[in-house]
Amino acid sequence: MLEAFPGYYGRFICLHFARFLNEPITTSEQQAAYEEIITFLDNAPSIDFPKEVQSFLVESTKHINIEDIHGMIENTKRSIEDPQKFLSGNREMLEQYLEYKQSEEYKQSPVYHMQRILKEYNRTSGYYDVFIPAMKKLSVSYSKYYEQMESANEKLLLQYPEIAALNKLND
Repeated sequence: MLEAFPGYYGRFICLHFARFLNEPITTSEQQAAYEEIITFLDNAPSIDFPKEVQSFLVESTKHINIEDIHGMIENTKRSIEDPQKFLSGNREMLEQYLEYKQSEEYKQSPVYHMQRILKEYNRTSGYYDVFIPAMKKLSVSYSKYYEQMESANEKLLLQYPEIAALNKLND
């Protein structure tokens, strides 16, 4: 599957969405959504990361294996299935995260630059307008996951409204 989606962006798409692409296509709406996704991926412009971001990506992901990825997926799944438990059990970590996201150190980091590039790319490429709606039509499990993520995000923003302000500052 990684060969079908080359490059850094392809790895992201594959690693994030592959688990939602194991359902059979049974309706014409799903078939149309599948074709829309393929067209999106075939026509998506390439994304170019600066050399320092590329180096950071290679270095920070070279020791990640399939088990690590599955662990991250499971942790995410648990956190969105019971967001209140996650929020109450991770209060200190979330507060440290917020503090870091407001720091100059973060604003000078490769992660910050990568996130800004990806955010702009996703905004202009059709990722939010084409790809995500098509994924929700294609995959019942992705649609459910998306709803859970939205619900968890609402709960997060209720407890940490400054996150919304941070996201606007970084737009």
